Amino acid sequence: MSRPARRPRADHQHTAAEARRRPGTWLTVGDYRNPATVEAMALRIRTGYPLGTAAYGTPYLPAGAFETRTSLTEEGTLLETRFVGGPASSQGEGAV
Repeated sequence: MSRPARRPRADHQHTAAEARRRPGTWLTVGDYRNPATVEAMALRIRTGYPLGTAAYGTPYLPAGAFETRTSLTEEGTLLETRFVGGPASSQGEGAV
């Protein structure tokens, strides 16, 4: 029995920066095999919780500035995000 092909690692710094350049546009974060992993990552993105080690931090700040959505694929679950601003956005819009 062969192992599934290794998937490329998500580049969160790039994805967050691109989402800020294109507000409201859904961008792919990655395709994950484990549904629990994708749900945990989606929560971290929406809340601005650090990814990995504290030294890496999170590119998805401020908390609430990014939305996520997931969809099933043939090989797992696709995670997408978009920048919607937030309480500390530079435009000052969307404050709750």
